[in-house]
Amino acid sequence: MKIKLVAIVFTVFGLLAGIIFTGIAINLSAGQMMIKEIKSPYDYQKTVDLIVQRVNSTPGWHVVTVYDMNKEVVEHGGKPIGKYSIIKYCSGKYASQMLMADDRKGMGAMMPKAFAVYEKSDGQVYLSTSNGAVMGKLFGGETETLIEKVSLEVENMLSFMNFKFTLF
Repeated sequence: MKIKLVAIVFTVFGLLAGIIFTGIAINLSAGQMMIKEIKSPYDYQKTVDLIVQRVNSTPGWHVVTVYDMNKEVVEHGGKPIGKYSIIKYCSGKYASQMLMADDRKGMGAMMPKAFAVYEKSDGQVYLSTSNGAVMGKLFGGETETLIEKVSLEVENMLSFMNFKFTLF
């Protein structure tokens, strides 16, 4: 009887420790999993220009606008943030498929898609975007399928930087 009680206590303790450890691990890594950041091999302006050119030359895709975030921030009362652009881009085909269904209309809050290109204080240029591999898994179903298709095309657009979406 005493052995059964010890086994039950250790099992319950192990289960609780596993749940706590998993929660801490997810909490610490969630932010890094949601945003994919990669260092650009090019300077700031060339990176922005190449991305705009690659998006616009991909069939069905176009750049909606490029925001100079430093200018926006300074003009609206903030302090300078350095070289920082947000490139908004869209595919009419995928936007239509995503927003056609009533249960996915709310996805418009995450559209159009965006790349951020910025220069950090060490002079290195980076590109970041939402991680399609993780985002798709969060939604599941047809939404996941659409996000996976979009992610493959985005990877192709950014192939000049060896960009790949990953779950971890």
